[in-house]
Amino acid sequence: MMSIRRAAFAAVFGLAIAGVAAPAAGAVAGDASPCGKPYRHNSYMVQTCPDWSPSGSIPVYESPAKGKVVGYIDPAGDDWYLCEKAGASYTLGSYQNFWWAATMADNNKWGYVSEVYFRGGGNDESDGGLRECRRPGGKPLPV
Repeated sequence: MMSIRRAAFAAVFGLAIAGVAAPAAGAVAGDASPCGKPYRHNSYMVQTCPDWSPSGSIPVYESPAKGKVVGYIDPAGDDWYLCEKAGASYTLGSYQNFWWAATMADNNKWGYVSEVYFRGGGNDESDGGLRECRRPGGKPLPV
């Protein structure tokens, strides 16, 4: 018979693994992996966000309405993002999200990443810590 201490450890360990191994869109209320605090990166205020990709790269689109892919991000480690905004729905397997985060692709082109590539939270939820894009027309990119 399993002791109470072992059962509690197994439950906590299982929840911890689920938070790490089950990437999904960012979440406001239950985001197990929210973006970090803002900091200055070159002349931009950015936040580091835990992201992932099953294919080894994260596509960066020209707008939160999808459009064309302008580049990719290597998901190894966390990446920086400027802000988030609502846009087109994006689906990846069983994950879906209409929140998008502004960033720069590895080829130095500005664009947006679907938050389906963010760790933590659930479907169609914004990230628990990323600031909202505020510029009129939703184009926060410094291009």
